Amino acid sequence: MITVEQAYIRGRKAGESAAKDPQWRLMAESVMEWAKKSYPASGELDYKHEVLKLEKERLNASLDLTKFPECKEWMDVVRAEHKGFYDGCKDEWMTAHHFNWYWFVSRRLNTRYVRKAAPKGKCTGVWFGHGKEGPMAGQNLDDLIRPFQKFNPPEKGPSGKPFEKITLVGSASSAVLCDEEPENIFPVDVFEIMPEDINKLPDFVDFLYRYREFFGPGNMVFADTEMNSVAIEKSNCRMGVRWQKNGASAVTACAYLTPEMNAFKKERDRISFELRGFDPVDNPDYVFWAGCEKRYRRLLELVEKEASGMPTLQGLADIMLDHAVPFPDRICLAGEKGHRLDWDANWTLVSSSSVLFGPTRRTLWWRKEGDKPIYETKPFLILGEGVEIRPEWIKGTRLEDGGRIC
Repeated sequence: MITVEQAYIRGRKAGESAAKDPQWRLMAESVMEWAKKSYPASGELDYKHEVLKLEKERLNASLDLTKFPECKEWMDVVRAEHKGFYDGCKDEWMTAHHFNWYWFVSRRLNTRYVRKAAPKGKCTGVWFGHGKEGPMAGQNLDDLIRPFQKFNPPEKGPSGKPFEKITLVGSASSAVLCDEEPENIFPVDVFEIMPEDINKLPDFVDFLYRYREFFGPGNMVFADTEMNSVAIEKSNCRMGVRWQKNGASAVTACAYLTPEMNAFKKERDRISFELRGFDPVDNPDYVFWAGCEKRYRRLLELVEKEASGMPTLQGLADIMLDHAVPFPDRICLAGEKGHRLDWDANWTLVSSSSVLFGPTRRTLWWRKEGDKPIYETKPFLILGEGVEIRPEWIKGTRLEDGGRIC
C-alpha cells in the first residue's frame, strides 16, 4: 500500500494533468450527456450536484475494520489522494467526477433509474498463458465514436518484464440494470490494499470475494507469475469465477456465463423490462443482451480451439478481429445495430495482439480509420525494446506499404 504522502503526490499530479487536458472536460461532458439520454428517469437530477454530494458521503462513510482489516491505514490514504487531486486542479466538481462518476453510474443510476436502452460497450480481453512464442494477450476497445477522441499506437512494444504479482491481463465492461447497491460505500481500491503475500490465484479469488462490494462491475482476466489465469465476472455486489481452460481465459462485455451470474442478470433483466413496459422479447435490450451472450460463447469456442494446439500471434489476432459470422456473434464490431429501435452503435476502435515476453515480443495494433472497420486496415508493428525485426513479421502490416516501425 502506498503512503499518505505518496497518495497526495499521485493525486496532485493527476489533478494538474486533468486541469491541463482539454479532452478531460470534453469526455466528462460527453458521458453526462450520454447518461441524460440513457437514463431519462434521471432527467431532473443535477448530475454535478449528485456527484459532489457522493464525494462527501463516500469520504465520510465508515468501514468495519474487523471485516476489512487491510483498510486500517487506507482511509487516510484515500483522503490524501482526493485532497491532492483537488490541490492540483482547484476544482471541486472535477475532483468529484474523477473519483465518483463510474461509481455513480453503476451504484446509483443503474440501480435507481431504469435505462432507456442498455449500454452498448463491448470490449474483449483474451489471454493465452502458453503459445508458440510464449504468453500472449489480446484486447479490443469497443465504444461509440466520439469525434474528439484520437488513438495513437503505443511508443513501445511489450517490456518483457516478468510479472511480479497477479496482474490484470484483459477486461470488458459488464453491468446489470436494476442491480443491487452495496452496503459499504467508502472508496477502496481492492488491488492496492491486497496483501503482498497473496500470489496464488485461489487466495486471490478468495480475497476478491470478501471485497466484492468494492470493485467492478465488469469482466476481467487475471494471470499469476506462473501464467495461470482466471476470469472474474462482476456485478455491483456479486462475483462469478471461471478458471482457465488449456491455459487460456477470455472475457467479453455485457453478459455473464458463470451459471449463478447468468441467472442473476437474466432475473434483473426481466424486472427492467417490466418496469419499462417492454415486450419481454421484442425490445432492444433483450436483443442486445442475447447477442452479447452468443458473442461470449463464440469467443470461448474460438479461444478453446486455439488453446487446444500451440497458440500463435496470428491465431490470437484472428480471434480479436473475428468477423467470419454475422453480428451479433462476431467479436469485432463495425457499427452494427441489433434492433430497429437501437439509437446508437458500437465500433471496435482499437485492437491489439501481443507476444509479451522473450526475444520475439511485439504487438500488432489496429485502429479504426475513416469509415472502415479495423479488420480492413493494416496493423502497426510495434517491437519490444531491443527486439530485432524479422522479415516474416512485415507481411500484412503497414511496413509493406513503407510505414515505419513503431
